[in-house]
Amino acid sequence: MEKDRRFKPVPFAEFGEIQPETHDAAGFITRLNNWGTQARHLIGAGESGLSRCNFPVVHPLGNNIHIEGMPKLRDFDFEGSINFAICVFENNFSNEITLRNAARFEVVFAGCKWNQEVLKKQGVTNTDLFLHGIDSTTFYPRPEKKQKRFVVFSGGKLEYRKGQDIVVAAFRQFAKRHSDAVLATVWQNPWGVSPDDLGTAGHVDGDIEVDENGCQRIEKWAVQNGISPSQIVDFGKVPNTLMPDIYAQASVAVFASRCEGGTNMVAMEAMASGVPCILSANTGHLDLMTEDNCYPLFKQSQLTAQNLKGKEDWRESDVDELVEVLERVYRDRGEANTRGAQGFRFIGAWTWEKRTRPLIERIHETIQNQ
Repeated sequence: MEKDRRFKPVPFAEFGEIQPETHDAAGFITRLNNWGTQARHLIGAGESGLSRCNFPVVHPLGNNIHIEGMPKLRDFDFEGSINFAICVFENNFSNEITLRNAARFEVVFAGCKWNQEVLKKQGVTNTDLFLHGIDSTTFYPRPEKKQKRFVVFSGGKLEYRKGQDIVVAAFRQFAKRHSDAVLATVWQNPWGVSPDDLGTAGHVDGDIEVDENGCQRIEKWAVQNGISPSQIVDFGKVPNTLMPDIYAQASVAVFASRCEGGTNMVAMEAMASGVPCILSANTGHLDLMTEDNCYPLFKQSQLTAQNLKGKEDWRESDVDELVEVLERVYRDRGEANTRGAQGFRFIGAWTWEKRTRPLIERIHETIQNQ
């Protein structure tokens, strides 16, 4: 947006200044923080309540788009001279409230085609699509590291929605046949994990311990659920800038999500790094898939657990199919490398600059037509 020059991006973050993760981004982040500080001083954003701005504001929305009043997780909010929204939701409680909330914005940009379809079915006409991007200067194929292990990577915060219980159940079977296989995870969930949540589908025992630093004991939990201690490695909390080193070690990446309101940033980063990816063929993942750029898990069944209100579009991947696909990757590394290369070529068009361009154009066009 800064490069476009028609707009100057101003962050309204209540958590303090943004910290640059790379030297290359330091200059831009410094300017961003300065603009944000100036704007907050001008509009009194440090006080509780509503601050009115004389410039356009893009609002982040999630499941709250379906709730009366769109409750926020902060004490203050902003109203622009013209208002837009980027909306990424997993729970589909769409109703007449959804329609009223959407009407408060000139355009509601959905985070995936599934989100957009849900909004349209509810009668929201002022919706557009904004698929997220990747940082191609950080995530790209590295030289293959020679290793003796078959590394199955899986990332994303540990929860029922992300389907790590499915991954554990499938890898448990796969690992018994292949002693060289290891499950490498980046699964830490800073918001905590409910045992009832993880164990909902019955694939695993959902009870997981937490250490003195508040981190889930992923390795111990995996062992309790039948995986050998020598075949599980959890990397803990990993800064985004260090993730390329992990992707470079992966033989394959698995994402068995029951639902994605966006397009799964970790999966996109893995694809951009040239890692062959196994993706559940549902919701936001569908936007990432072509015939040959990944291994889709096509067997997607409706959920059978209780308390499924708002989860009617969620889907359950088949454990046996995932085992079969892992076997396929293990047997045919040539095909896996080809699919990984196709994934890289596909996601190469998803840079943030390319993805934000249509967003900026739509915002500019809407403002010009006011």
